[in-house]
Amino acid sequence: MFNLLKETLLYVGGTLLHNAPVLAFGILVAAIIKVYVDPEKLRQVLIKNAGVSIPATVAFGAFTPFCACGTMAVIVSMLTTALPWGPIMAFLTSSPLMSPDEFILYSGIVSVKFAVALTMASVIIGLGSGYITHLVEKYTHFLDGQARFAQAAVNSSCCDPKPKAVSTCGCSEAAVTAACGCNSSPAASCCTPVKTQSFAEKYKLKELFEVFFEVGIKQVLVFFAIFAAIGFMINKYVPATMIMKYLGSGNIFAVPMLALIGLPLYVNGSSSIPVINALMVGGASSGALLAFMITGPGTSAGVLAGIATIMKKRAIALYVVYLLVFAIALGYLYDFLIMLGIM
Repeated sequence: MFNLLKETLLYVGGTLLHNAPVLAFGILVAAIIKVYVDPEKLRQVLIKNAGVSIPATVAFGAFTPFCACGTMAVIVSMLTTALPWGPIMAFLTSSPLMSPDEFILYSGIVSVKFAVALTMASVIIGLGSGYITHLVEKYTHFLDGQARFAQAAVNSSCCDPKPKAVSTCGCSEAAVTAACGCNSSPAASCCTPVKTQSFAEKYKLKELFEVFFEVGIKQVLVFFAIFAAIGFMINKYVPATMIMKYLGSGNIFAVPMLALIGLPLYVNGSSSIPVINALMVGGASSGALLAFMITGPGTSAGVLAGIATIMKKRAIALYVVYLLVFAIALGYLYDFLIMLGIM
């Protein structure tokens, strides 16, 4: 047991050291986007034109670094603005599958081809599910009443309809209101002392470091280490012949098998890369792995629990069906393209 623990720790340490530059760069990209890009403003720009709302939300979902929690927050925002179900489903199905930082990690650790395939899959699934949902909503009543709420509660703030007493600094009532951020009156400056920002404050360096630590150390690094250990166990105890037999491209059921296995599992895209690597080295079908990385991140118990707080059972069922059907179809297509030498 001691030798096994020692071997596992050495393998995990070596894997982390070998992939440290790619991991660090990927985490930094995620942190920069989280700190310097306002997701709400970006969303408003992308969906301003209703005619391109589905492609826009797919782009927003596939190319922004949202975790399951981030996805839920944006979906809540979409529902409260009465956005049609098509763009909502397009975002929901594409968002968990790919992000800029994960593309970097997959490219550097697995392969550029697999990263491109998963990115294309997230876009295809988003567009397909979005337009199908648009037709379902337009011609049927299947999705009627499937949002658990339609309006967001208005948070109380200092901007009260009946302002409190005037500030002791001698400002007018309007200036006090402005100081709360309710309007852009220049009079607010008499109540809000102007403070010179340092270089670190101006460029949010402290916040960038905190996000890098939260995302990199407490999330990606921990889960990456765990999955690296799982990958080591697969390499050590699961014969390559067994992987080839049940999950290899020679088994016609490999794709649906891994797609179904991914349904109940919690699979985090970036941290599960070592498992993907181990299965790929063992001879698993690339199409089956693609199917696994579609259903795994999108249909885990945690994600479905989050979706259930904002959507009802028919909408949830439609979401799961989309991911499962597209995962199997795209998995077979990916294997077919590899066989033809296209991918």
